[in-house]
Amino acid sequence: MMTIRLIDMIVFSPEKPLSLQSYVGKFLWFLIPIVKCDLNYPIILDLVSAGIKLLLNHWIYRWLLICEPSDSYARMTMFYLFICTSLYTFDMQSALIRLFTRNNYTLLSYNNFPFLSRSLREFWGYRYNRIVGSLLKESVFEPVRRSFSFSPTIAALTSFTLSGLLHAHIAVAVFSASSPLPALTFFLLQGAVCCAETVLSINLPKPIGIAVTHLFLLVTAPLYVGLFTRAGPNYFALNPPPLFNAKWLPQLPLPNFCPK
Repeated sequence: MMTIRLIDMIVFSPEKPLSLQSYVGKFLWFLIPIVKCDLNYPIILDLVSAGIKLLLNHWIYRWLLICEPSDSYARMTMFYLFICTSLYTFDMQSALIRLFTRNNYTLLSYNNFPFLSRSLREFWGYRYNRIVGSLLKESVFEPVRRSFSFSPTIAALTSFTLSGLLHAHIAVAVFSASSPLPALTFFLLQGAVCCAETVLSINLPKPIGIAVTHLFLLVTAPLYVGLFTRAGPNYFALNPPPLFNAKWLPQLPLPNFCPK
């Protein structure tokens, strides 16, 4: 991702002169995405959110540790919940930044209630992985439109293709996948459907939209997310979540079964 930003700044945005401070700031933002705070809820709710996510995330993680590898839809759902609850440290950091800056700044939240997405476009563009989404929009989508006069559809497909190539590399390099094509296909499918939603002006009622969006994500998830769940306990044991070994944290009781 840092390389993408560097290429954008050197190749596609040479007309935007930056000071050294601004140049460094562009890279640091990806690590510490501080933004103006427009939140209208008290800081304590960030800490409450962090606490709830932490307990649920550790509970799901301990459950994943005892379950055999599987890429079933039930396991996909389990992993999705694990991901959605994994950013409790962001909530903690956000609370601290809001406190120290007197509520003038906060962290850009990694997720924004992705389970409320009523379309794939909303899921990928506004709710899930907003930090990477912001970087792809600023360093791929907008430069492609500006430099090549491509339509928003082509620019969006370019962004998804590049993201797919990066994740395909992860599939091969980290998980020793036999082929990068499933991971790439996953992101190409997401991009194609997002573009179709825009071109066809698809706007389903909210409950139906949420159901259809997550059904599509669930059906296509084994192409990429399956890499994690098929790796099973061997992968999870090597990647514990933050504070997992803290003895003072309470632990929720584990179920005596594994989702099939």
